[in-house]
Amino acid sequence: MKKVSFAVVGVRNFAQEHIEKIQLIEKEGLGSLAAVVVQDPVRNNQYISSLRQQGVAVHLSYESLLEHGQGTVDIITLPTSIHSHYDLALRGMKAGYNLVLEKPPVPTIQQMDDLIQVEKETGTFCSVGFQMIHARTIRRLKEMIVRGDLGQIKEMTCRGYWPRNRAYYARNRWAGKTVVDGQLVMDGPIHNALAHYLNNMIFLAGPSQDSSADLRWVRAELYRSRPFIEADDTSCLEAETTTGVKIYFYVTHSSPENMDPIMEIVGTKGTAQWNYSEETVVRFTDGQELRFDNEGIEPWTEVMRVAAQVHRGDIPAPYCTLQNSRSFVVAFNGAYDSAQYITPIGEESIHYQGEGDEQWTVVKDIMELMDKACAERKLLSDLDIPWARKTRRVSVENYTAFNPFGGPIREWHDEV
Repeated sequence: MKKVSFAVVGVRNFAQEHIEKIQLIEKEGLGSLAAVVVQDPVRNNQYISSLRQQGVAVHLSYESLLEHGQGTVDIITLPTSIHSHYDLALRGMKAGYNLVLEKPPVPTIQQMDDLIQVEKETGTFCSVGFQMIHARTIRRLKEMIVRGDLGQIKEMTCRGYWPRNRAYYARNRWAGKTVVDGQLVMDGPIHNALAHYLNNMIFLAGPSQDSSADLRWVRAELYRSRPFIEADDTSCLEAETTTGVKIYFYVTHSSPENMDPIMEIVGTKGTAQWNYSEETVVRFTDGQELRFDNEGIEPWTEVMRVAAQVHRGDIPAPYCTLQNSRSFVVAFNGAYDSAQYITPIGEESIHYQGEGDEQWTVVKDIMELMDKACAERKLLSDLDIPWARKTRRVSVENYTAFNPFGGPIREWHDEV
């Protein structure tokens, strides 16, 4: 069967990852790199020459790719800036192309619903690059949960502490920004670097193998320890699904050291612990224990492999879709509705590590505080931390509109 042809928008930064993963499945006879879009041909001249020697078409604009890629390109991948996702995905599907859209999909639920509708109208598919939904461990956990092996799921928690230095925030125009060129970005750990791990929990709480949970309410606290950014860098969130599963999420870019994400799933028949390396331990209430890992299957390669298989008709749909990513966007929009604004953390509660571009901000005792909040199933303000600010719980059932510039607050009122 003919290889599925891919085009990548970009050749630098994360676009390099896309190109490398496509080249891996090319060795399997499944896909091939047919084209790239390069906006700065002078800067990328040497790389362009190499690609052309390999028979890869080079386009100097997205418009050129959409027009001239017809018949030669099957799937376009979009490893582009957050605020460009909506427009590029919309135009790509309307032009008849299947897509792999980098995470997070889009900043607002209105944009997400637009893309879902266009996908239906055009008959194309848009796979979302939440690669952990493609991980063997996550998919096996989902099978176990749907089958009832862990009983009724009561709650899920995840903590991830990834310090980020000044160079991280200087790497592009939109890093750490809320708005760029009039478009929402909201680039914080919940929405970008650690977004996968919130999405994992929402997906695992879903009622069937390929669905995510619908959410009932969200409460979140968004903090900023760096004076030179606009978005949050330290955040926590709690949510409840419409079936009663509680979700707790704790993330920061302002920790003194790295701690990769750890997720815990608590059910009536057992608990599961999953970590960033994908080592997974399931402990059942009857004393049995099960351990498994990713079987050597790298999730990002699987994103490209699955997209190619969907295009060929080998499998019916992508693992991570616009539809099952929708609740992630609801959760994130609800987090902003709940917090209302980013709360600054004062100088008295921070210090700095490293020098120059390697310097990063550290919030005093943040790892211990988040560990404690997670253990007690609380948010930071519930621990009476001086700089923490209490926020409201907001309803996100039937959520269809997000307006961070003064929209109505959908406050949750507990039933009496």
